Amino acid sequence: MKKFVLYRSLKGGKIDRDLGKHELVGVEYGEDIDAVTDTLIDVVCDDLAGLPEYEHCETWAYAPEEMEDFRRTKRYQYYMGGVVSPPNAKENILYEYGIIETESGR
Repeated sequence: MKKFVLYRSLKGGKIDRDLGKHELVGVEYGEDIDAVTDTLIDVVCDDLAGLPEYEHCETWAYAPEEMEDFRRTKRYQYYMGGVVSPPNAKENILYEYGIIETESGR
């Protein structure tokens, strides 16, 4: 069993920058990243929808992907994108989420 810890980066920020300002938003347990993907997507959508400034906005998220070599941090093994679509907005608002995978120490 593995533990997956999910962090949100700054609004419009990059997952490989300002690591000290990332916010913990969830912890999930599963055999591998595929086993927790659907739950992580739900957590990201709920996290964004729960922010007061996005109360009446549509949210969605992309499935986790392994960190690319050029973006690799020592902190995250996976990243995923979260999207907020405000009504009547010209652009969506993007967030990046980082995921730390460790052996479960429950």
